[in-house]
Amino acid sequence: MFISVSQLEGEMGVNNQIGRFFVDRKPPENNSFWKGKLLYVGFGNGFVSIPVYYDILFRIGMPLNILLDEKHIHFMEQLMHFAILHEKNEISQPEELSSIRDLLNGRIQNQQYFEELNKYLDQPVLKPLGSFGLKYPSMNRADVFLYILCDLPLTDLQWQQAIRYWYALHPCYLIIDDIRDYGRDKENSEENIVIDSGDGPEGFEKTFAELQKNGETMKEINPLIAQFLMDYEEELREFVPVNI
Repeated sequence: MFISVSQLEGEMGVNNQIGRFFVDRKPPENNSFWKGKLLYVGFGNGFVSIPVYYDILFRIGMPLNILLDEKHIHFMEQLMHFAILHEKNEISQPEELSSIRDLLNGRIQNQQYFEELNKYLDQPVLKPLGSFGLKYPSMNRADVFLYILCDLPLTDLQWQQAIRYWYALHPCYLIIDDIRDYGRDKENSEENIVIDSGDGPEGFEKTFAELQKNGETMKEINPLIAQFLMDYEEELREFVPVNI
């Protein structure tokens, strides 16, 4: 499925220049995240979330010339390469983290947050630590992406905002995926927020409540993406099993 610049801008509130940059960009070669992909921003929350989150960073004050700098974007793409290799169990978590940290040699903009993020991500099970993490580990499974912030000259306030809206935005994408994949994840004992939240009707209702709560937070920074994400609820309720 093709995601257009007009969709990103009109339906999700993404800045036109950011949307066009990513939509027009060619998928990087020899990169496992984009392996076999003809489009940089294709169907799938993992791809769409990139321009949406970069738009948030723009909204909190990061200039476009810094966000879309080729060296920074190349770093982000390499990060995604190692992240998907770990997700596919082709490398271990320590190998993933070590590879990404090596990419940041000489580029770290805030040593304090870098070290705090390292301690958080080094945990065998990701639980809240310092500024990072949510209650349920299943909602923290994409947090390695936060290393992109270490490559940007964020102020302390911008760091706080970037983390706040990350933990409102990205869990929405994970919730959407987890509700859709509930049956398969349960059968395969995979991480899933519905299961973490108590499973059964209670688990689903808590998960839908979390989606709404995160949407309300996103309204602070981008009302269009907030409404876009909350509008998924009606569709997602069709995925709730009748007999659970």
